[in-house]
Amino acid sequence: MQRFQRLFKAALSVTTCALLTNAAHAQLSLGLKGGANFSTLVTENSNIDNFKTRVAPNFAVVFNYRLSPAFSIQAEPGFSGRGGVFRPQQGPPIVIVPGAPRQVVEKGAIKIGYFELPLLAQYRPRLTEKLEAIISAGPELRYRAGSRKEEATISTYVNDEKIGTVKHTESYSGDDAGSAFDIGAVAGAGLAYPIGRLKVFVEGRYHLGLRNLSNRDDVKVHNRGASAVLGVTIPILK
Repeated sequence: MQRFQRLFKAALSVTTCALLTNAAHAQLSLGLKGGANFSTLVTENSNIDNFKTRVAPNFAVVFNYRLSPAFSIQAEPGFSGRGGVFRPQQGPPIVIVPGAPRQVVEKGAIKIGYFELPLLAQYRPRLTEKLEAIISAGPELRYRAGSRKEEATISTYVNDEKIGTVKHTESYSGDDAGSAFDIGAVAGAGLAYPIGRLKVFVEGRYHLGLRNLSNRDDVKVHNRGASAVLGVTIPILK
């Protein structure tokens, strides 16, 4: 785990230094972005295998290094909320008292926060005199921020009438939380438009986690999902 943490910090340091070192030969812009993740978890051989979308925030600092009018490199160190929501699990009726079948329904969410670093190659063709398209693709590194949280609500029904609800929250850290490091690929498309010296952009992306987050050889868990972001950049060096 410490090796992955050092790798994440090294990638961030090298990217930032490379952008600043070569700023004399191209344009460097600094900005901010934020938006929403629509994340889920894809599992194999897990006791939970029916995840659906969890909506969580993302935000980051943007370093855009313009190599030419149509091509740039962009680094986005920031925070990203991921995980997934499990659908209601309804077990078969249990008849304890004749004529009064009892059922237990469980639903909840797994919440994981990451320090995230996408490293993107961008193609930015002009659509009009000012409006430009954005096509992005590249790798992204993630390192878990804090513990992995599991929240569950367990409801009990008798004759289809709810008689009680119990809420349960667990936090897992260290090896119990699975792999803290993840590496993936991201691709997206969007639009950018200048307003004075500022450039406003919107983009939609898809994120493909490549590392198995489970510490068990027989269980596979991968990050998946989409995101939508709104951001702004301003040139700081030429």
